Amino acid sequence: MCLLSLGFVSCNNEDEIDTSHSIFGSDGTEAEEPNEFDKWLLENYVYTYNIQVKYRLDDNETDVEYDLVPADYEKAFALAKIVKFVWMEAYDEVWGIETTRTYVPKLIQMIGNVAYTESGMILGQAEQGMKVTLFKINDLDLNNLDVNTLNEYYFKTMHHEFTHILNQRKPYDTNYDRITESSYVGSDWYQIYDDQALQMGFISPYAMDRGSEDFAEMLSIFVTNSADTWESFLETAEPDPNSPYYNPDVNGRAILEQKFDIVYKYMKDSWGVDLYELRDVVQRRQGEINTLFN
Repeated sequence: MCLLSLGFVSCNNEDEIDTSHSIFGSDGTEAEEPNEFDKWLLENYVYTYNIQVKYRLDDNETDVEYDLVPADYEKAFALAKIVKFVWMEAYDEVWGIETTRTYVPKLIQMIGNVAYTESGMILGQAEQGMKVTLFKINDLDLNNLDVNTLNEYYFKTMHHEFTHILNQRKPYDTNYDRITESSYVGSDWYQIYDDQALQMGFISPYAMDRGSEDFAEMLSIFVTNSADTWESFLETAEPDPNSPYYNPDVNGRAILEQKFDIVYKYMKDSWGVDLYELRDVVQRRQGEINTLFN
């Protein structure tokens, strides 16, 4: 039986099947012949960065615990172009393509939907510095490539997961974790409101999971937002007696600035990257995304 959008119909075994755009090949994992996207990936990912991209659903690369669906062909193709332009090529500009090629993950897996856990949905995963999984590909709106939406679901995730990879190669100063050591809440982070987290000295609720997530959130949110937006976060974090989250003993802005100093120093000293320069590059490229499809 073949499942189509209009219902179930029988398939004649003698009919020719176009596998070039199939999310499954004849063996259920890979297409029989390379399609346009496969050829583009070969030139732009494999030859350029030594990265393999899997957009067809592969049971060997996914967790059967989650109810996952394949990535849409056109949307996966579009996102691959965006990822290269906004993420990898941004790093190319600030530290050179050879360094990017050395440290980028060797496998990117694209999944159509999100994976859910008790604490919420998973938008990305990094595994031992070798693999990054991006979820929610099928929610990409090709007719409205809104930067804020792309940031929320993809850009921040890419920079967040890459930060984990860099941290695995060169650990950050453990003093970072001690700044708000008693305030991490683990998997209960989803119960925290945005403003509440900021006023406690965390750039996002997810940053309250643990120190490593806090660090990655700081970097990814900094580079994917404008200077004005970052300043607005810091202003919200300032002690406000009229806020329901007000604590006279906590200055969220001061804590965030202390944390950022460590993040900045880590990237500068360990990787030779000026985060202000990286942010400028990322912001410029985010504003140029539509040129990829004109």
